[in-house]
Amino acid sequence: MDEQLNLAAGPDKNKLRQNMLAARNGLSAEERVEKSAAVCRYLSEWLTEKSAKRIMCYAPFRSELNTRPLMDWAWQSGIEVVLPRSEPADRSMTLHLVSQWEDLIPGAYGILEPDPAASPVLAQKEWPRIIIVPGVAFDRYGGRLGYGGGYYDRFAERLGHESVWMGAAFDIQLMDREMEKLPMQSHDKRMDGLVTESGMYVF
Repeated sequence: MDEQLNLAAGPDKNKLRQNMLAARNGLSAEERVEKSAAVCRYLSEWLTEKSAKRIMCYAPFRSELNTRPLMDWAWQSGIEVVLPRSEPADRSMTLHLVSQWEDLIPGAYGILEPDPAASPVLAQKEWPRIIIVPGVAFDRYGGRLGYGGGYYDRFAERLGHESVWMGAAFDIQLMDREMEKLPMQSHDKRMDGLVTESGMYVF
């Protein structure tokens, strides 16, 4: 999602979201390429250790960490890639198995999403157990600040089986101080880990 989805209540969240997006947008294109490649490398190593067969990922948008190297690696390695498609009417997501970039078209927010004509909706029993998640900010306790739409939180409530949620972000998106926590509500989904260009954090 992007800045258009700034819907979360609370001035603290909104101000923090604006500041973090500004910091992320301030990274140069070269920095984003280099740092994204490092994150994708860490994730591919971790997925190999986990013997992953199917993962849920996201198509990068604007200044988000670029997951394209990870998805290309997964396809080449025989790992199935599932991407979400946004349903703005109720802020839910449908999941679709994709096997190439050509399966994607611009969605409701201009983000590349699965073309339902090319990639039918996955039944819930087929949903992945490893979820790689974008975000605006993260802390060292599993906290995540999204874009305010609540799509991933609603998806987490529907998931219905054990899963591992891994955030993917740049170091600049991690709260500065070790004890600093993001403002979280009871329905906000916490991450099991976070990967940045500096390595992997497990919470």
